[in-house]
Amino acid sequence: MELDQLAAALTALGCPAAKAAEMAAQLDKRARQLSEEKGRTYHESLTHLLSLMRQGWAAPEHRGQTGFADSPPGLSFPMSPPASPAASVRPWPKLGSRPLGNFRVFNVRADATRSPRTGQPHEMFVLECPNWVNVVAVTPDDHLVMVQQFRHGSNTVELEIPGGVMDPGETSPVATAIRELREETGYEGENARLLGQVFANPAIMSNTCFTVLIENCRLRHERELDEGEDLVTETIPVRDVPRLVAEGRIGHSLVVVALYHYDLLRRGVKAGQGVV
Repeated sequence: MELDQLAAALTALGCPAAKAAEMAAQLDKRARQLSEEKGRTYHESLTHLLSLMRQGWAAPEHRGQTGFADSPPGLSFPMSPPASPAASVRPWPKLGSRPLGNFRVFNVRADATRSPRTGQPHEMFVLECPNWVNVVAVTPDDHLVMVQQFRHGSNTVELEIPGGVMDPGETSPVATAIRELREETGYEGENARLLGQVFANPAIMSNTCFTVLIENCRLRHERELDEGEDLVTETIPVRDVPRLVAEGRIGHSLVVVALYHYDLLRRGVKAGQGVV
């Protein structure tokens, strides 16, 4: 950034025009020093310093709290609100990838990446999982079709809604939801539709978890459980769900997300929109 542009930016922040040029020169110098000391780009260092100034952290009495000594002195004029931290976050470029193993329910890979902030290389591990679907199945008398099943990860019996993995070749979460509801509980309904979706765990997992609503559900079929499934079906009044979540009776995080999607619908909030 040219010094005159930097001076104009400082003036916009509230710096007196008479001091803007001098302050711009000091900022430029300090940004270049930080680039060498911290391994950051000039732009990243300058953005960091401007962010501190917006928050009023660059005044002499606050130096040292940020971990950067010799910040530009003397800003006692009113500051603008700090910029959103997310505004400076950039994707990490992938330099390469290698498979580590197939574990039936997921694959593991290692990605070679580079931090856009420091420029340093890192190795990140990712679980490649198929997409999942959770089913909010509502009966005509406003009950939810739920299942109890043992979960090996937590070593507990959990109260959940029906759901499962999208099989190879399945491209519609709604079709998967209809199949899973019938196989796990024997229930069938109508007006099946997508309510929302979330990343299962974006820190380490690649997949998406969908929430599908099916209304007017009735018991119409025998269950078709897999050999590894052992489920008990029960119906729970919708009005009891908040209490069950608060009491920890419903403890599966993705089930709570699905129930929240349904709660948003009942309160008139559609996915990706405001109140309707």
